[in-house]
Amino acid sequence: MSRPNQPRPQRVLIASANPLFREGLRKVYAARWGGRAVVIGMPSTMEETLTSLETLSPDLVIVDHDDRTINRDEFLDRFMEGESPMQVVLVSLGSTEPVVLYQRKRL
Repeated sequence: MSRPNQPRPQRVLIASANPLFREGLRKVYAARWGGRAVVIGMPSTMEETLTSLETLSPDLVIVDHDDRTINRDEFLDRFMEGESPMQVVLVSLGSTEPVVLYQRKRL
């Protein structure tokens, strides 16, 4: 049970069709953030990911952008349409390019 003066845990969604990648990210994130974050979903398809964005209202979405089942452009278009504050981290299992962070804020 959280105390009234403590912020609620950050709600994290991990999107990748690769089960080992999803689980690895979940373990790393859990070890790093402990009780300050909770993984609320690990969708493996584009449809599941978009539905999770709408229904679960995550604070942070980690997206495997090399994943052929999750269309990066379609995901980012949908992300930009939303209004609730959210961060997106685009990561790659097969590339050495830097991690990209997007932040959406309510104006």
